[in-house]
Amino acid sequence: MSDRKKAPIYVQLAETLQGRIEHDEYREGELLPPAREMEQEFKVSAITVRKAMGILARKGYITAKQGVGTRVVKRSGALVELELSGNFWSWVDSALTKNLKTKTEVLDIAIVSSPSLIAGLLAKGENTPVWRMKRIRYINGQPASFIVNYTNPENMEGVDEKAFTTMPFLKVFHDHCGVVIASAEQRVRATVADMDISSKLGIDFGDPVFLVENKYLDASDKPIAVSCFHFRGDRYVYRTKISF
Repeated sequence: MSDRKKAPIYVQLAETLQGRIEHDEYREGELLPPAREMEQEFKVSAITVRKAMGILARKGYITAKQGVGTRVVKRSGALVELELSGNFWSWVDSALTKNLKTKTEVLDIAIVSSPSLIAGLLAKGENTPVWRMKRIRYINGQPASFIVNYTNPENMEGVDEKAFTTMPFLKVFHDHCGVVIASAEQRVRATVADMDISSKLGIDFGDPVFLVENKYLDASDKPIAVSCFHFRGDRYVYRTKISF
């Protein structure tokens, strides 16, 4: 790896300490080692330690109190498991985090020119008008995923925006336009947060993100809608069961 691509030392230190916290080397309620000990252990400067502590504090891993020290705090939620299985609705249930306190905020609904990627997934010409909705899903009050849905404009004429704050997109889609989704094609890849995604998810530019693209098809295998999920890498993990 070239120097140009290396993360700053304070970021490396923050990630290392975060890993220790997540693996219970530093437990909830315990004080972290004093800054001077960290400087000696990692052979870094005092300002590097301060910057690393700032990152961990913003992420909610620690809290500092003058005269006491820096303490590991309880985070608002554990990792959410996304289930990899042949049953799409099992995946939907896991993605919706039904067993957690969640809230959905609709940011924007608009008719826009179809981006080339979405045009390809929907088998449409580039710049063809599409209906687009942007939402943020919160877990325990903190942003956990950013979702963008696309479909044909005529499918969503007259839909009340409020419906999307209480019901999944697919249920509203089915109930409103009556189209039965017969199957879905899913693509998952690891990426990093750009300025748009980082601002919506409350994370730093370059932080890891799961990008999940779902293409929904009707009984004739015609694509009818696309959903793009951006899951925070520090909030979600994929889980599957492999039989032998």
